[in-house]
Amino acid sequence: MKKKTCRLLGTAVAIATTVLMSGQVWADQIVAKAADASVAFRVYNGYTGTLTYVVGTDTSIQTNTITCDGLANTLLSNDALTNGTIALLVGNVAACTNAAGTASLTVNSEPSLSADVTIGNLLPGTYTAVAGKWLEVLWDTSAHLSYDLYFPSRSYEKGVGAYTLSSIGSVPTGTGNVTASVYKDGTLIKQKIVTSPVYVNPATWLDGGTNVSTNSFTADANVTIDWPVDLPFTGSEPVIVRVSRATTATTGNINAVIK
Repeated sequence: MKKKTCRLLGTAVAIATTVLMSGQVWADQIVAKAADASVAFRVYNGYTGTLTYVVGTDTSIQTNTITCDGLANTLLSNDALTNGTIALLVGNVAACTNAAGTASLTVNSEPSLSADVTIGNLLPGTYTAVAGKWLEVLWDTSAHLSYDLYFPSRSYEKGVGAYTLSSIGSVPTGTGNVTASVYKDGTLIKQKIVTSPVYVNPATWLDGGTNVSTNSFTADANVTIDWPVDLPFTGSEPVIVRVSRATTATTGNINAVIK
């Protein structure tokens, strides 16, 4: 897996929270993410110094180094029992301490499913947060094979009101079948599967303008998702919108309209 540069700002959390606050009625809003910008989990820095989280480039044993008030804590993700899933990794991140043995990190794992695999799937790079702020560790789209949006619950974003997820759009560049899913509090509630590739039979045009079909079929892996869902949510539980590809995912994007 090639090392990529982290993009830490402009998260769906901030955009969605602005729209959902205080239960107000807003015009339709579009929340969007490009490849390598989906949040895997968030970490709140409860220390006085800067928190640094470094994700290593190794894809088989991915190193996570969390420095709390100057003390480096190293966590290895190398199998299903050793930080190999979101549930396991975030629990151990929360247990990291400074030199005094104080654990002052708060971890929000709502942006992902607890069984999501972390080995080689987190975007390599350095993430930082000053005291009293959050950092966000991102998914590596080409490894995780999905494009995600996260809408927070009131547990982490106070004042989130009711809203409707109106529609989901995506151009998930890559190969393999495409699966679009909506999860509420980690439970799948709606799903759409698009078979890919489709096979196109190109036509040969003769001088007289006659359309003559050939026997040559070409595989077309391009998929565009335009999916009306009209799902209402109260804001009391987290929501994940995910569009994944079965084989490869490269560039591309995901978006949703909420109202």
